[in-house]
Amino acid sequence: MAEISQALNAEELTSLADNTVKLVAYTIVSVKRDREQVMEGGEASVIVTDNMTGDAFRAWVLAKYLQEETEVPSKEYPLQMEMQPRGLQLTKEDLKYLRVYYVVSNRWPREPAKFEERETEVLRQIGERMQ
Repeated sequence: MAEISQALNAEELTSLADNTVKLVAYTIVSVKRDREQVMEGGEASVIVTDNMTGDAFRAWVLAKYLQEETEVPSKEYPLQMEMQPRGLQLTKEDLKYLRVYYVVSNRWPREPAKFEERETEVLRQIGERMQ
């Protein structure tokens, strides 16, 4: 019984497959041999409202990370800095070692959208008039 409970808890910590509001903390790491590290700028927390798979979340996090621009020394003027996407700062070899660890820190029910409240009120009024 304890094994089933632990499996459910582990699933709850990583499952994004529901329609709740989820607070998700993640870390991007490189597992390249002898260069294992947490990537600079690779730790954050985000709110996820979509129903998605773990693979989809990891792909989204990596795409977001690789598109973020950071300052790097200019190739033309080494004393000046320029903005460049992180993806261009890594080699293709480095990219294959990136991994995303994440955990759902908390989840809350989604609040109803305002149109749903109005729709419910209108349907209630229609129901009252039909009686």
